[in-house]
This record gives sequence, structure tokens and C-alpha cells, in this order.
Amino acid sequence: MAESGEKLYLAIDIGGTFTKFGLLDGGANILEKDKLPSRNSSRDEFLALIRGIYERFGSRGIEGIALSVPSAVDVETGVILENVTLSCMYRRDIVSEISELCGGIPVSVENDGKAAGLAETWVGAAKDVPNCVVLGFGTAIAGCVIIDHKALRGARNIAGEFSYLPSVLKKDDYRIMGYEWSTRALTKKASALLGRTGPMSGEELFELYYAGEEKIVKLFDDFFFHVACQCYSLQSIVDPDLFCIGGGISEQPCVVPGIQAACHYIFEHAKNPQQREPKIVACRFNNDSNLIGALYSHLVKYGKL
Repeated sequence: MAESGEKLYLAIDIGGTFTKFGLLDGGANILEKDKLPSRNSSRDEFLALIRGIYERFGSRGIEGIALSVPSAVDVETGVILENVTLSCMYRRDIVSEISELCGGIPVSVENDGKAAGLAETWVGAAKDVPNCVVLGFGTAIAGCVIIDHKALRGARNIAGEFSYLPSVLKKDDYRIMGYEWSTRALTKKASALLGRTGPMSGEELFELYYAGEEKIVKLFDDFFFHVACQCYSLQSIVDPDLFCIGGGISEQPCVVPGIQAACHYIFEHAKNPQQREPKIVACRFNNDSNLIGALYSHLVKYGKL
């Protein structure tokens, strides 16, 4: 628990299905956390949800609200730049609106993929190196490129959106990584391979893999190899110290070793003297990473770090 006088912050991670939130201290310790169904269909609904979460903790004397959102965002102006999951706030200054709603409290906003990367470089698996790449596998493939402990944002604040990396490069068959190798894509492919019409859960997918179902084992071999190839591409472009693999899938004991083995296989067979074998590790934080990274972004924005 936080010591008496410790500054407290409310971090809120807005997702398509659930909105997670937690009370954190300035050292990234999560003191309390919970989640509620997201209400993103209208601005009024969304703001009412945020106000309700704030009222739950406002009497605790919190110093600020740190938001993580599943959209491209300008962290300086607080404007949502992408009309996707949080379309009700598209082109709106989410920081100012929530601050006004919550009595003028300092508010910050960060993209969810970059929040995950900032959590790892601050207090996670990449805290001892200056440069890393974080890949988070879920409904899509979120991510972040960290250079000198700072998130690379790019000209339009979309650097690190790994879902859009080319996956198949043919003139009449162009596919991207998010549609081919996200966790959601894997479950769809597995269902098709087994001749099923309904969706497959992630839990069942891994049960089949561990049971040695031949088609599913081959699917994962392809997944590991494809992710390894993308890591080599990113190694050549960014040259990070390590890659952090995140998302719920990374908690499975086969995933990180599988990607590591595929990277080593490529390294052994390519025999390129200037090629560096990517170093693959698991993220330290998964479900909590966006809360922690949002707090880091908040503390930097307001000169607390």
C-alpha cells in the first residue's frame, strides 16, 4: 500500500469491450484495480463512464488522471486522431473535456500500444536497455518502438502500429500482419483448419496445441516463423536491444520460446555476417501494462519524472 502522503493517480485503459482502471502510486504500484463494460457508442455515454470512475476515487485526493486509448492520439494537444474504437471522441480534445468534467484535475492521454511499450521501458522487461520493440498480440497487434527510453511516434503518431506490416507480398494477394497473425486471426485460422464454422476460444486453441493436434501445431510453427521474420525486419530497421512480446498470448509457455527458436533457426541458416539475432523476451506486464504506461506518460507530461 502507498505510504501516508504518497501521491496517487487514477489510470484508465479504454478498450473496445472493457474499460480497466486502477489507483496507482508514483512508483507504478497498482494499489486497486477493476473494470467495467466500455460505453463508447456516444460522447455522453463515454464521459458519464469516466466521470463515474473518477467519483469512485476522487475523495482519495488523486493528483491526476492518465488515459490509455485504442486510437492514434496527439499526446501534446490531447486530440484523438483516429475514428475507430473511440469514434465518439474523434477529433475532440479528450484531455480538456475530461479535466473540465472532473473539476480541473490534470489529465493526460496515451495510445494503448505506446503505453505498453512505455511500461516495459520504465519498470518492465526493457528497463535496463535504451531501445526496444514491444509487440502485443490480441484482437490486433499493438506495438511500440522505444528509442532512448522514449516512444517513437512518427509524422502522424502511428509509428509502431504493427498490425499494418505487410504479411503477404504478392501483386494480387496483399495481406497485413494484423489480419493474418493476431490472436483473433489465429483462432479463425484454427477453426477453418478443423472444418468448424463457429469461433474458437484462445483457451481451446492452446489446448489443441498442447495436445499435439497436427494442424494446430503446424499453424503455430508458421506463426512463430512469421513473427521471427518480422523481428528480423525490425532489427534491420531499428536495431533494438530486445523485443518484448506481450498480450495474453505471451503468457502461454510455448509462445516466447517458439519465437526464440524460430529466430535462432533463421540466424543459423541465413549465415549473413552482418545479421544480428533478435533477442526475444516476454513482457513483464500484460493486462496492467496500459495502466502503468499511461501513468508514465502522465508523469512525463507534467514534469514529475
